Order: sequence, then structure tokens, then C-alpha cells
Amino acid sequence: MELDWVEWFGYLASLVVLISLTMSSIIKLRVINFIGCLLFASFAYFIDSVPTIFMNLSIACINLYFLYQIYRTKEEFKIISASKNSEYFQHFININRQDIEKQINLEQLRSADTLFYMLRDNNIAGVLAGTKEADGTFAIMLDYVIPRYRDFKLGSYYYQTHPEFLKEKGITALKTTASDQDHCLYLNKMGFAAQPDNQSQTYIKRL
Repeated sequence: MELDWVEWFGYLASLVVLISLTMSSIIKLRVINFIGCLLFASFAYFIDSVPTIFMNLSIACINLYFLYQIYRTKEEFKIISASKNSEYFQHFININRQDIEKQINLEQLRSADTLFYMLRDNNIAGVLAGTKEADGTFAIMLDYVIPRYRDFKLGSYYYQTHPEFLKEKGITALKTTASDQDHCLYLNKMGFAAQPDNQSQTYIKRL
């Protein structure tokens, strides 16, 4: 039996909802799920299923409510020094090892001489690690944020709107090397500037 366009539309709506549940970021999950719910409500309208319309519009409203709560809540950010020899730092690295090794080999990370915990509402949301040069330039080796907080808020806060947190640590500039195209896009978004030749994909940001 051939499927008509309404059935294909229903499959599309189901796929969008399914994709939303694979998102590690709660914001992406709610945004994509919101879109999926609207598509599913439209599909329910086409097949004249009032209960399904009501359910999906209700879920869409719930997503909007929580997105509103996320964006209206004033969060607290702080950056504190970390020790790579501490038990907690080793624990943090170990439980996030698979993700972290996409950025840097753990053997290379051991050469970092300056490390920070990035806090968000007093929760450790990520780790910033690298080497501090004599002129105050911080060469970033690891800029890692756990999946729950990957919404660019940490980078925007520390790198753009409140660089004083890093300046208080004696840092006057940030330097890093882009690992892939997505990383390049992230660095551009955070205000890093590619070096003129950029053959080594080096990016610098003055604070």
C-alpha cells in the first residue's frame, strides 16, 4: 500500500521528536522537541485526532515554559584555580575521558601548568587547562564543558562579557589551536581572531 503525504509527514514529525531525545544539551532537546510537537500536532490535525493535537500542543507549551525559565534565570558564574594532582580533578578527567580525548591526549594534558574549574551556579561545569606564558598569554590545551552545560553560556561569559575573571588570574590574552571546523566556528563565535597565515589554525583573543 502506498503511503500518502500525510503519512510521510507523520513519520517526519516522529523522527524530529526522536532526534530531540538524543540531544545532550537540554536547550537543544527542548527546542527540537518543541518543533517536533508542533509538527505532530499538525499531523494530528490532518488525521482529525483531537486528543493527539491537545497532547502535543500541551507538550510544546511545557517546552516553551522551561525554555523561558532557563533564559530568565540569572545564573552565577565563577572560575577557580584547580590542581591537576588533586583527587577530584583526576576523577573529573577520568569520568569524562572519552570526550576530553577528542580534544587532547591525556599524556599531553599532564604538561599543563595552569588549570581552572569553570563554575555555573556553584556546579563544576567544565575545565580550562593550558600553559601560561611570561607575557600573560594563556595557551589553551583543553576547554571542556560537560554536555549538560553546552549552550555557549560559559564561553560567552568568560571570554566576552566578563573577561575580568581571567584577568584576575593574570591572563591578558588567550591562544588556542582549532581542531576542526566546528571548533573554528566556536572560536569565531567567542571572539577569537585567526592569525594572518593561520596555517597552524592558531586563534588569539586579547582580553
